[in-house]
Amino acid sequence: MTVPIDYKQASADFDRFMVDLREALDLQTTHQAWGVLLGVFNTFRRRLGAKDALRFARALPPLLRSVFVQDWHILNQAPPFASRATLDAEVMAYHRDHQLAQQGCIAAAAATLWQHVDKQRLSAALGKMPAEARDFWRVDDSGSR
Repeated sequence: MTVPIDYKQASADFDRFMVDLREALDLQTTHQAWGVLLGVFNTFRRRLGAKDALRFARALPPLLRSVFVQDWHILNQAPPFASRATLDAEVMAYHRDHQLAQQGCIAAAAATLWQHVDKQRLSAALGKMPAEARDFWRVDDSGSR
């Protein structure tokens, strides 16, 4: 059996994603974008049950899937989804001393994510989740939420 192409080119795909995310966030380095990505994924993941979180993770490319589940602590009670401004503020507070996220960071991450995933696969996964989870990743025609 051959190694699936998703795994053979995972590192190059991830590097392209990080460069695109850096540009979408208007940051200087992919290291800075990394901190925002962790904050966005953590903010989203905290609001999901394990079943939905794993459903979402399975729809991601291999290295993004790994980032999504790293340091995951399943909560007994997930906080509710909130307004985009409130969720952006949560991302900005994630690792506050090392965070360069700004308002609109979730919209920028969502637009970038959709450029780097199998859209049908991610849409199907989100379609089985609550509306608020789908809204978190919704991107309008201009590339923002």
